[in-house]
Amino acid sequence: MRLLKVTAGVCHTLQSGISRFGAGAHRDMTQKEPENSQRSSSLKIGAWVALSLAIALATAILAGRVPAVALGLGLAVILTGVGIPLIWRRPTARTSNNVSNLRRELDRTRRGYENLFTSVPCFICVLNRDHQIIEANELYREEFGATDRSLCYEVCKGRSSKCPDCMVDQTFIDGEIYSNEETLVTRGGQQVNAVVHTRPIYGDNGEITSVMEVFTDITEIKKLQRQLALMGRAVAGMAHRVKNILMGLEGGIFVVNEGLESGSQEGISEGWEMVERNVELVSRIVKDLLYCAKERTPDFQPDICPQEIVLEIQRLFADRLANENIDLETDLEEPFYTGSFDADGLHNLFCNLVANAVDACRFDPADDKDSHTITLGCHRNGDGSTIFEVTDNGPGISEDVNAKVFEDFFSTKGSEGTGIGLLVVQKVAEDHGGKVTFSSRPGFGTTFTVTIPTAARQTELPIANA
Repeated sequence: MRLLKVTAGVCHTLQSGISRFGAGAHRDMTQKEPENSQRSSSLKIGAWVALSLAIALATAILAGRVPAVALGLGLAVILTGVGIPLIWRRPTARTSNNVSNLRRELDRTRRGYENLFTSVPCFICVLNRDHQIIEANELYREEFGATDRSLCYEVCKGRSSKCPDCMVDQTFIDGEIYSNEETLVTRGGQQVNAVVHTRPIYGDNGEITSVMEVFTDITEIKKLQRQLALMGRAVAGMAHRVKNILMGLEGGIFVVNEGLESGSQEGISEGWEMVERNVELVSRIVKDLLYCAKERTPDFQPDICPQEIVLEIQRLFADRLANENIDLETDLEEPFYTGSFDADGLHNLFCNLVANAVDACRFDPADDKDSHTITLGCHRNGDGSTIFEVTDNGPGISEDVNAKVFEDFFSTKGSEGTGIGLLVVQKVAEDHGGKVTFSSRPGFGTTFTVTIPTAARQTELPIANA
């Protein structure tokens, strides 16, 4: 009877402790996480089951009906029922909070890296060993139209095979960082000068899994470099040209003085002609420089006859070419018409094209040509645009020079040319919304064509010639 009372007391104490523990666990878990209230009820049930088993086991032991093995199993059940609440009590809520905080921190870090990768002002792509794009930032995708698994050399260079001496391959081999200047091609066909850097990306096992390429656009910098180089070359060329002109002026002055001293009218005329020719040359250089350098607003007038401008240029050059076996002809559409043109601009345009044609004829090395012909043309095509043409039968332009004709300050005359003339021609054509093209056959001559879109207003004149 005494043992039964002791057992009942132990069980009562155990019951009270479990009840208080269950209440505390339930209060903590429902305060911190409402979803844990169901878990709290399950824990309380488990504790009560353990208590009931403990009571039954204690009674059996006191009655001497349970062997040692059953005693061990019973104690295990009791400890399990009591231990589960101890393990799941306060650490459950704290661990859940830590995991939530870590998850939020991870999401924030990932978003930060994604924003940085997306908004950086460079072209970035990540490649695998097969040169497939597995990741690219927004700027790269927009400019080159890249998609996942597309090949880098097809996307940004328009190639059908990988680049020779591929830096990506080298980085995969040795893990080093490489850089180089390359020319890219956007999906719109525009060329982009860029400095390219490669950098390896390592996996968890320490091996290189991919390579990142970073492209920095230096197109504007390259343009400035070319402009500075061209400017230096042009200044040097013009200085040499002006020096030659000054020498011609000095020679003309010397001949004039000799004629004055000897009383030779022929010597005076010859010297004065040399002076006039060289003054004209230096005057043309200065005017062309001012025309290209100055921000000039085209002066469009509504009633300008382009054929009249062509005739004016013919009269200007005809007298000078009379003694040089160079004929200056015209091929003009009739009846004449008027439109909205910049008369001064067209005058400069024709002067430079005719002057270039004259120089080409003068320096033609062919021995089988007794004379040369330059033809000035003006007519309208089917859509109403005005076509100006200057054709000569000089030496023509070789194929290796064709691609350089419209480069800034390019000239086929060596030290005798500055290349400014064609700059003036291009500027006038652009002011009119037009373009300049040319065709040439080495040994047979060259034709320069200026196409100006339909003028705002064109009116046919009643008279074919004025």
